[in-house]
Amino acid sequence: MKVLLVEDEEHKANDLTARLYKLGIAKHDLTTVSGVRHAVLHVTEGHFSLIIVDMALPTFSDISSEGSGGGDAQAVGGIEVLRALFAAGVSSTIIIVTQYPDIIVSGTRVRLTSAARVLSKKYKQNVLGAVLYSYKSPDWETAFDTLVRKAQ
Repeated sequence: MKVLLVEDEEHKANDLTARLYKLGIAKHDLTTVSGVRHAVLHVTEGHFSLIIVDMALPTFSDISSEGSGGGDAQAVGGIEVLRALFAAGVSSTIIIVTQYPDIIVSGTRVRLTSAARVLSKKYKQNVLGAVLYSYKSPDWETAFDTLVRKAQ
């Protein structure tokens, strides 16, 4: 299973990567990007079975990791990734991982518990669910593992 992880915070990306490896995802099947631009370039190719995406992302990836020049964080950067999938006519399985209890969709605040339904309908994607990430609590791991297993 080819997996794209879209996450700009290094510690969170490391935690998610470790979970994916524990769940049997091979290193060569995991691609990680940290900004909207690189995520859009990857997702429109349509080669991923699973996309794990943060909602708050910078426009461009960090200079040191992908050489593009930084950029401002967007509170709805993850929505831009979903929008790009929709525009390209590519459908994928998505897991949202965020540190916020709700997200903004078309100017409306949506609770994470409703995010999968709302995003699936709006962007014609298979959004399995949304995980509230907290490095201080391991509760997110169980929810994340369940969703990844569902995707497998």
